[in-house]
Amino acid sequence: MAFPAQHSSPRPARSTWSLPQLHQWVVVPFIVVLATATVGRLLVYSPGIAARETEVLQRLDVARSGALDLGALALHHAFSTPGAFAVIVALTAWLARSRRRPWDAAGFAVTALCGWGAVAVAKVAVGRSRPDAATLTEPLVLVDGITSFPSGHTGAALAIAAAFCLAVRRSGRAPAVLATGVGVAALVGVSRLYLGVHYPLDVLASFPVAWAGLAVGCGLANLLVPALAFGFGWQQEGAEWDAVEQAPEEEPAPEEEARPVTNRIPVVARRSGHHAA
Repeated sequence: MAFPAQHSSPRPARSTWSLPQLHQWVVVPFIVVLATATVGRLLVYSPGIAARETEVLQRLDVARSGALDLGALALHHAFSTPGAFAVIVALTAWLARSRRRPWDAAGFAVTALCGWGAVAVAKVAVGRSRPDAATLTEPLVLVDGITSFPSGHTGAALAIAAAFCLAVRRSGRAPAVLATGVGVAALVGVSRLYLGVHYPLDVLASFPVAWAGLAVGCGLANLLVPALAFGFGWQQEGAEWDAVEQAPEEEPAPEEEARPVTNRIPVVARRSGHHAA
C-alpha cells in the first residue's frame, strides 16, 4: 500500500534571542495570582479593613492642592486603558523603527500586555467595590463598579516599565530605565489613592500580579518572537538562529582483509597400544 509523500514546513532553529524565564513559568505565576486573588476576596467580606483604608484616603483628601490635582489627573489619563495602549504602541514602534530592534519590540509588546492583562483578570475575579466617593470632600474622578482590586493603572505602569527594562537589558541604560519605571509606577499608585478611586491594598496587590503576568509573558515571548522573526525575516544585531545541530554520520567499518582459503587435510593422530598376550 502506497502512502502520500509527507511535506514539512520550515521551522526556525534555536535562536540566540531570549528573555529571562522561570523554569515553571506557568505554575508559579498562577499560584501568585491565585494567592493574591484569595486575599482580595477576603477583603470583600472585611468591612473593617475597608474602613481603615478609607481613613488613609481621607487624610490624602485633606492635603489636596491645585498642582497635585493636575499631576494626579495627568497620570490618571496617561495610564487609563486607551492611554496605556498608546504608550505600549508608541514604545513598540520606537524600538522597531527607530532603534531597528524588531525582536526586542515584539518581546516588549508581549510581556507588557501579559503583565497588564493579568491585573485585569484579577480585577474581574476578585470583584471588590471601589471606595465610596461620598467620603471625600470633592472627588476629582468618579469611578464606580467592582473592579477595585488590584489597581489597573498601577499594574499598567509596572508592566510597561518592567517590560521596557527587559527590552533594553543589554544596554547600560537598563538600571536607569528600571529605577525610572518603578518611580513612575509608585507615583501612579499614590495618585490612585490621592484621587480616592482605590484602596491602599489595591495598589500593593498590583505588584505581585503584574510580576506574575510578566513571568508568563517572558515564556510566551521566548516561543512566539523567534517564530515571528523567522516568518517575517526580521533582522536584529545580536539576534539570529544557531545552526541546526546534526548528528555526525557514522563512518563505515573497514572491511576485513580476505584471508586466503587453504584446503587443509585434517591429520588424525592414532595411538597404538601393545597389549600383553
